[in-house]
Amino acid sequence: MNQVLKTENDFDSVFCNVTYNSDENVVLLTWKKFCSYDDYREPTMFACGLLEKHAGSSFVVDARNGFEDEKEDVQWGFSVLLPAMSKAGCKKVVFIMNEVNEIEKEMDMWTKEFMKYFTVNKVTTYEEAVKNINS
Repeated sequence: MNQVLKTENDFDSVFCNVTYNSDENVVLLTWKKFCSYDDYREPTMFACGLLEKHAGSSFVVDARNGFEDEKEDVQWGFSVLLPAMSKAGCKKVVFIMNEVNEIEKEMDMWTKEFMKYFTVNKVTTYEEAVKNINS
């Protein structure tokens, strides 16, 4: 059973952590390991809610631990999650990835879809992500 710990600005499970960093006005989603369906959708919608709650915030996805999506989650992400995020007022999205990345094709697919709604960049550290958002 996936135990989830939630507060007003944080979501933590065995699969990921979502937090709002007020100093940078960033919603950070850090993937820990592969998940699917509700274990994937609940934290991403929590992140969307944080984006809506914190006006002008940016979204940073730490994908350094890698993940590949179930086909149904990809379809859901494209048809439900991304449109909801765009309505939440988010303008910038940054992916944190390893320089050598085994999920490059997966991330390229997501980046292409995110670019329909947001300014998107890829970096290798959280510090680079914040710098990119503020430039």
